[in-house]
Amino acid sequence: MPTPTILAFTKDWNDVPTCTTHVLREMGKTMPVLWINSIGTRKPSLASPRDFRRVVRRVREGFRRADHKENQLSVLSPVVLPKAQSIFVKGLNRRLLAWAVGRETRRMGRENIELWAFIPNAVDFAGSLGEKKIIYYCPDDWTKFTFLDANWINRCEQELLRKANVVFATSRYLVEKFRPIAHDRVHYLPHGVNYELFAQALSPDLPIPADLAQIRTSSLQSPIIGFYGNLYDWIDFDLLAELARLRPAWSFVMIGPVLAEITRFQAIPNVHFLGRREPQQLPAYCKGFDVALIPYRLTDPRMESVNPVKLRELLAAGVPVVATDIPEIRGLSQFAQIAHSPSQFITALAGFIEENYRNPNRRREISEERRDDTWSNRVREIRRIVDAA
Repeated sequence: MPTPTILAFTKDWNDVPTCTTHVLREMGKTMPVLWINSIGTRKPSLASPRDFRRVVRRVREGFRRADHKENQLSVLSPVVLPKAQSIFVKGLNRRLLAWAVGRETRRMGRENIELWAFIPNAVDFAGSLGEKKIIYYCPDDWTKFTFLDANWINRCEQELLRKANVVFATSRYLVEKFRPIAHDRVHYLPHGVNYELFAQALSPDLPIPADLAQIRTSSLQSPIIGFYGNLYDWIDFDLLAELARLRPAWSFVMIGPVLAEITRFQAIPNVHFLGRREPQQLPAYCKGFDVALIPYRLTDPRMESVNPVKLRELLAAGVPVVATDIPEIRGLSQFAQIAHSPSQFITALAGFIEENYRNPNRRREISEERRDDTWSNRVREIRRIVDAA
């Protein structure tokens, strides 16, 4: 069988990296991958500056050839109408995409095409691109996103589950949700980690970034409690504010694009929002963390299905973690503790801080536990399952 050519429907390449990014970059080392930028899971609002800029950029890029990024991975930004529902619009989108993808597969190979859907509405293109197999890789419960049309996305997902040769789910909750339709075609696949990158945090030669070092200096060597990721409203900001109030001598550092209301923290001097940092910068920030938080808001219905990629990254960097009670974190590691109240958070954080000071080899012990959780190992398992399907 010829080497597969991967057509991957996913988010935009320039977005914050997620499991999609890691899986496709790893596959791109050994096979052609055409990363297809977002085809739209909601209607854009032209009143939103962010959406307007995105629409303008997509129209400008829509008729260009794919942009080569690395190894055998290229990125295509097709022009399609988002959230297609009518037969006419779906048909128009299929013709537009078949034309754009066809230009690329003539170069990449057409003998063994696999359609990889990381978003449910990619099912609209199933059967129209010459694919031999359809793979659904699901990292989230799409029906629980408040900004999406749950009924529409659920219809797309159920159709995709029926058509897919293989389904990968990153949480046990999703496996059980999909099994009545996908049966034995669904496989549990927890996240991996770029171990070599995050283990750099253990190097004595890696400097702590200046902005983080300044926080530690101004805080008189007090502990730094860190987080990185998109700062949406599923972060429990009430919990964060209470922890900062209970421990005013601790510094709470939040790294990532701010996509929620945080004005209350202007009056809380020991909470610091540093903005987005690129993936290659994160190990240096992890080196400056004493402990990390994953303070997701459990009232958000998505939390049953969430499996945070950052958990294994933080552990690989040697940073212990205290988190809210997310099912996929339970029992993963002795260095990842669950807390159910602000007082439990304070106790767990203080315990990890004390142990770090008492045991200078602690960080290396934490990191070594995750050495085999690499994305290359995950993708090796993925390919074994897909090739056998």
